[in-house]
Amino acid sequence: MKLAVLADAHIGRAIPLSIGEYRRRAFSSAFSRAVDSIIGEGVDYVFICGDLFERRTLRPDLVQFVHDELYRLASDSLEKHGKRVKIFVIRGNHDGRPQSDTLDYIKHPLADYLIILDEENSVYADDRLQVLGLGYYDEIGRAFESIIKPSLRSLGRFTVLMLHGFVSGYHEVPPYSSSLTFNQLSETGLNLVLAGHYHKRCPPKRIGNGWMLTPGSLEMYDFAETPDKGFYIADYSTSDPSFKWVPLEPIHLMKQVNVESHGPEKPTQFGSRIMGAVKEFSEELKRRSKPGYLRVYVKGMLSEGYPRDIPLEGLDEIKSENPLLIWVDVDTLDLECPPVVSLYDLERVEAPESFAAFGDFAEDVREMHSRVRDVLEEEASIQTGLLTQSHRAPLINEWVKRFEARGFWRG
Repeated sequence: MKLAVLADAHIGRAIPLSIGEYRRRAFSSAFSRAVDSIIGEGVDYVFICGDLFERRTLRPDLVQFVHDELYRLASDSLEKHGKRVKIFVIRGNHDGRPQSDTLDYIKHPLADYLIILDEENSVYADDRLQVLGLGYYDEIGRAFESIIKPSLRSLGRFTVLMLHGFVSGYHEVPPYSSSLTFNQLSETGLNLVLAGHYHKRCPPKRIGNGWMLTPGSLEMYDFAETPDKGFYIADYSTSDPSFKWVPLEPIHLMKQVNVESHGPEKPTQFGSRIMGAVKEFSEELKRRSKPGYLRVYVKGMLSEGYPRDIPLEGLDEIKSENPLLIWVDVDTLDLECPPVVSLYDLERVEAPESFAAFGDFAEDVREMHSRVRDVLEEEASIQTGLLTQSHRAPLINEWVKRFEARGFWRG
C-alpha cells in the first residue's frame, strides 16, 4: 500500500496583489507538478490535508483547474498502473467554514475517486484502511473530542487521521493558537496521523505504534518561508514503512532580505544599502536563470528626514536591465524617524483664547483641544505625525455633537 501526503496547496493565492498573476501561476504550477509526481509513483491513496484553495470565493477557471487535475490524477493512475486511486480531502481554514466551503465546488456524483471528509461524513473505510477526517476548527481540541474520539472506539484495521491544525510537541505552535498535543494523539492507537496547516515540512515521527507526517505547503506562502516545499510518499508495502520526500522547487525565487542599522543613519546611507541588496539579488537571478521577486525589510532609525527621503530612483534602472527581476518591495514601516518638536510645543496663544467671542463655548474648545493633544501624543504615527481613522473618528464625532448642541448648524 502506497500513499501520497500533501497539504496547503492554496490554489488561487494572489498575494502580493501587485504580482497576483505570478503568484497564482506559482501555486497552480506546484499543484500540477505534485500531481505529475504522484502519478509517476503509482500510489493507492492520496491525502490532501486542507487548504486546497486559498479562499471561499474563486475564479471559475481555478475551480476547473483543480477539478481537471484531480481527474487527471485518478485517470492516469488507472491507465499507467491499473490502480483506482482514492483521493481524500479535508477542509482547511482557507477553504471556508463547515457550513460553506470551497470543497463543494469540486464535488461531483461521478467522481467516485474523490472522498471529501467533513462533519457529516468524517469516516471512510474499505478492506485495507479506515480514514478519519478533521477539518479546521478554532477549537480543535473540542472538535477532536466530539467528531473523532467516538470513531476511535472501533479501530480494527489500518487507521489514518487527517487533520488541519497544529500539534504541540511536533509543531512550533504560535501563541494563543488552538492545538492538539502530541501525547494526546499518541494514546489513540492510530497508525498514521497526517497534519496540514503547518507550512513547514516536519520529519516523520513515531507516535505510539504509528507515525506522524506534516508535509508543509506546496509553494512558498509568503516571504518568511523557506523554499523547502514538496510532499511525502509513504510506502507500507512491507511491515517496516518507508517515507520519501518529493521536493517541488518553486518556479520563482522568492526572497526577503533585511537592511538594519545599529544606530541612526542618513536616508542616503539606507538607500545605498538597499540598492546593494537589490543588485545582489538581481545577480543571483542571472546566475540561476530564474525569475524572482524580492522584499527588502528596512529596520533601524533615521538620523534625519523621513522614509520618503530614502533615494530609491535606481530601482527602475536595475529592473529594466534584468527582466528576471519581476518585483521589488521596500518595506520601511518599522523604520524609526528622528525625534521632532511637536507643533503644539511651539504655540504662543492658547487655542481657547482664539474662540473667546463664543463665550462659554470656549471651555468646550479648551477640553477638546486638550484631548486631541493627548491622543496625538500617545497615538500619532511615528512616520506622519497623524492619527489613524479609528483614532480620529471618536474625536470628530465628539466635535460634531458639541457644535450641534450649541445650535451652530442652525441659521
